[in-house]
Order: sequence, then C-alpha cells, then structure tokens
Amino acid sequence: MKILVTGGAGFIGSHLVDTLIQDEHEVLVIDDLSTGRKEYVNKQAKLEVLDINDEKLAEIVADFLPDVIYHLAAQKNVRVSLENPVLDAKINILGSLNILDQAIKNKVKKFIFASTGGIYGDTDNLPTDESGAEQPMSPYILNKLTFEKYLAILGQDKIKWSVLRPANVYGPRQDPQGEAGVVAILLDDAIKNKTFYAYGDGHNTRDYVYVADLVHAFIKFLDKAEGVYNISTGQENSLLDLIEVVKEVSGNNINIEHREAIVGEVKRSCLNSAKVGTDLDWKSTYDLKQGLELTYRWFKEDK
Repeated sequence: MKILVTGGAGFIGSHLVDTLIQDEHEVLVIDDLSTGRKEYVNKQAKLEVLDINDEKLAEIVADFLPDVIYHLAAQKNVRVSLENPVLDAKINILGSLNILDQAIKNKVKKFIFASTGGIYGDTDNLPTDESGAEQPMSPYILNKLTFEKYLAILGQDKIKWSVLRPANVYGPRQDPQGEAGVVAILLDDAIKNKTFYAYGDGHNTRDYVYVADLVHAFIKFLDKAEGVYNISTGQENSLLDLIEVVKEVSGNNINIEHREAIVGEVKRSCLNSAKVGTDLDWKSTYDLKQGLELTYRWFKEDK
C-alpha cells in the first residue's frame, strides 16, 4: 500500500514508519521537523518537510495518492496549548482539517487519527471505556476531541476512519524537551543526576503504554475496524509508582522537588481497551518495568 504518515519524524510516528517499511509499504512522511528529527525517519521512506497548514499539501497528496493516511502531526504540549490556544487550534484543528480535506478529495481509502486518552478528563469511572463522558481539561485535549467530531461528520459516507485514543505513551525517541512525556523527562533526569520536578503531590495516575504496543495497534487498523478505540494497558500507576520503577531500572537515586500542580492536567487516568481486544485481537504485551528497561537502555545509548 501507499501510506502517508503526518508527524512521521516524531516519537510515535517514526516507530510507525519503521514498521510500515518493514511490512513493505511505500511510505511518505510529512513533518515540519518542529519537534521531529530527520534522523529518525526511515531511509526507505520519502520525507516532505512541510507544515500541515501549507498550501503545498494539496499538490503533494495529489501526486502521491495514498491508500491510507495516518494523521499523527500535532501540537502535543498541554502547557503550550494553555499559553497559546490560537496556535494549538491552528495546528490541531485547522491543520487536521486540511489533511482530512485532501484525504476526501483524493479518495483515500482509510484515515487513521491519533487522538488522546486525556479526553475523558478526571473521572471515578476507571478504567474508562469509550462510552465514558468526554471532559477535556485543556485546549489541547479540546481540540483533539473537536477534530474527532469533524472526522465523524465530514467522513460520513466519504471515507473510512478510525480514531485511536492512546493512554500515556512512552519509549525510545521520546524527547524530554519537546513532547513533555513524563517518562522521558524522568529517565533523562535520572541519567544526568538532575532534580526531577514533580508537579503536584505525585499521587496523580496514568496508564503507561509502551510505544511498540501502540504501533502494533496502529497496524491492526490499517484496513480493519472503524470508530473510536482506546489503546492502553488498563493498569493505573501513580507518578510515585513510576519513580520507584525508574529507580529500580536505572539503579540511580532520584532527587525529587514537588511543585504546584499544572492547570488542565488530569489527576487520574486509566483506560479500558477491551473493545480493541474484541474487535482486533489486540492487547498490550509490555509491562511497565519491561518497557522502562528498553527505554532506559535507549536513553543511555543516545546520550
């Protein structure tokens, strides 16, 4: 198949591209390299350095004529979305609509969108399944949800689509500076013996899913299943739990300084992914310690 991946130079996107190339697909990556890295792009994939709002997008998509589009390009930082909501909306709504518009015009067979499990906000209904109330707590999450709704309306009878709502993804290539992943920041601080700043009391929880498991899920959706799906482990771990496992994996003691909790951050999050297990026979295979060991090894080698 001919597959277009937006954000394919980023943390998750580059792993997805590697797997698609391994499976012998022809891949075009569109990435503005604002947070992605050119060296992460598989040499057998074609790279177009482009903003998803650029008017050249129409020509590029029409020339390539992809069978499938994976849309991962996004402004991903909650804090940035709070400080600059116009920028976040420009990228995460208008840029996404530009990609979708070209997908429909060029009769793309399938559009797969990387949304976020943060859509459910703070809830006592844990682990939360896809029927859970949608309670966005930041412009970033609101704009992801907004595009989901656009996709459902504009894609109706025009294109097959799937929305994946991943839990907190971690793994090799995650940038501790650019994409604000707590695992990447924590591992980086552990290796460099830096103070780790914990926002809040450390009892906030997340469902941490290893990047290889998420990529496996993305591949499952290539030509099957439509609708909205959670991708998760179903295991709830606090920040303090995570710190203890990182200490064990790294063998380093970590100096922690607590700071005021960030506005818009979800306190507890854990997702139920039974639906994707039933429909596509997917489940996570890496537990937290296994995933952290692989990630720590990569961070050590990359420094």
